[in-house]
Amino acid sequence: MLRGLPPRYDPTEDEAGKRELFASMTVADNLALGAFAVRRSGNVGASLADVYQRFPRLADRKTQLAATLSGGERQMLALGRALMSRPKLLMLDEPSLGLAPLIVREIFNIVTALKATGVSILLVEQNVETALKLCPRVVLMEKGTIVYTGASHDLKSQPEIMHRYLGLSLKH
Repeated sequence: MLRGLPPRYDPTEDEAGKRELFASMTVADNLALGAFAVRRSGNVGASLADVYQRFPRLADRKTQLAATLSGGERQMLALGRALMSRPKLLMLDEPSLGLAPLIVREIFNIVTALKATGVSILLVEQNVETALKLCPRVVLMEKGTIVYTGASHDLKSQPEIMHRYLGLSLKH
């Protein structure tokens, strides 16, 4: 299944958000790379079936080169590749960056479903409203300094923080 690395890997090939995909490799080969850590346990097939179930578009495009995918499909592939190793902690940095609202909703629905399975999620996200719905705890930082930490639902009692750091009023 895995045919090896392309002759030349250029991370700038993935111009749609730097999702660190191997653009000249297929969807299936990118996913196989994500399974490297679990290969010895023999759970690769189960991981692959789970990823294809969560992301049916990837199953439809498994022989397609990553470079030919849309931005949303690339994000799905990056997330799918991370899930291939069955992580206990999933760290996501701006998963909605540059994506259409419909795809953002789809990505966050998948992240919510993952959270329900017990996967811990560390989310760095500027889509504040979506992040607050998804995350029970929030850490707000400004220039490397923590300005708030606590339960996301407690932010409603902090109008200054809501307005100053999140650009939200209590009407939201």
